Amino acid sequence: MAETYIPMARWGRDHWRCLAYVEAVAVEMAGFQVGADPRMTANRRHFRILADHCPRPRRPNHPPRPGLVMQPEYATRLADGSQPDPAHDDWCCVQDMAAEGLFTAGPDRVQPGETLHLSERGLALAADLRQHKAAGHPIGAFRRGQDNLEEAVCPA
Repeated sequence: MAETYIPMARWGRDHWRCLAYVEAVAVEMAGFQVGADPRMTANRRHFRILADHCPRPRRPNHPPRPGLVMQPEYATRLADGSQPDPAHDDWCCVQDMAAEGLFTAGPDRVQPGETLHLSERGLALAADLRQHKAAGHPIGAFRRGQDNLEEAVCPA
């Protein structure tokens, strides 16, 4: 999957939406299993690998149909609206999350069949995101970066 990771300070709606979905599944299924998921965007390479190696990951009410390969124009958008990589999909977002310490495993463990668990930092960030949404704010307006998250979750 990705070799370089997008830092949290640059994340936009696509990253936050993906985190909200991952957290919902992780709560329902005692972890988030990496596998073919029609609710997540997948570039051509990820789609093929996940469909071959983990075609039916554990999901509540998992749709019986496979997803579709993402078109490049639907690649991840960052907070500034840019799309730095036409192949950056939701699975790349999950790796970005792992690189930021939101899972108990690093980005190299985002592999088919692997079950990811949110770390304390990931749980705290997901809770902040839910609170933001519950207050009626759009998910794309959520902002977290090194400053406020580290103060709230990782005091020195």
